[in-house]
Amino acid sequence: MGEDIEIAYVDGHWTYRVGPDFFPGGPRFNYTPPDFERLRRQMEVNASETKEHWLQHYRPQEGDVVVDVGAGRGEDTLTFSRAVGATGRVIAIEAHPMSFAILRKFCQLNRLSNVTPVQLALMDKPGTVRIVESESSWMENAIEYGQESSGITVQAGTLNDVCQQQGLKDIAFLKMNIEGAERHALLGMEPVIQHIRQICVACHDFRAKLGHGEHFRTRSFVEQFLIKHGYTLASRPNDPRDYVRDHVFGLR
Repeated sequence: MGEDIEIAYVDGHWTYRVGPDFFPGGPRFNYTPPDFERLRRQMEVNASETKEHWLQHYRPQEGDVVVDVGAGRGEDTLTFSRAVGATGRVIAIEAHPMSFAILRKFCQLNRLSNVTPVQLALMDKPGTVRIVESESSWMENAIEYGQESSGITVQAGTLNDVCQQQGLKDIAFLKMNIEGAERHALLGMEPVIQHIRQICVACHDFRAKLGHGEHFRTRSFVEQFLIKHGYTLASRPNDPRDYVRDHVFGLR
């Protein structure tokens, strides 16, 4: 391709490198020619989408603490990491075992030394929950609330616990994208909510409207919760993208 591109099997992950940037994947080799073209621009695309989706009202500053709840495989974590600099911190929280393994490897290979990956499902109390894997995309993996779930069991905990474990006192910005579990995660944040300056919660009412389940309908609760705790709300109700219309910003 005439570029500095490499694909290697590293510690159980097929890993793609373009120039200085690394993209660890899963244990199976499933790259196709279109993936090569996409990955050449992936860091640029991720940075653009992070700013577009989450940073409408908050601009990261050197030394800030950012909590990335539902960090996935590092899509937003990199931009947060670079923005807060060497004196800042990013706590990247991801529950799914494979996504977390890729996230941790992503941070390691890209030398994101100010990022602390935490494997946890953020909920309202400690314990365990089950994650059901989506057939269409890993990005739609969600916590299952039915008693007969065959999903993957993962550890659950509260943001209050994370703050105590990580020594966090003030959080400049918290991003939350956890596919319908927003209600429970917010309830577990009440002891520390006053120490969070700005927040953006990706609600998933659009998934309820698509027939994925009523537990995805969380926007009304999220808005009332943020107002109760002193935030001014902002959103983009006229955006043509349904998932963007469901983003709720809490501003102080």
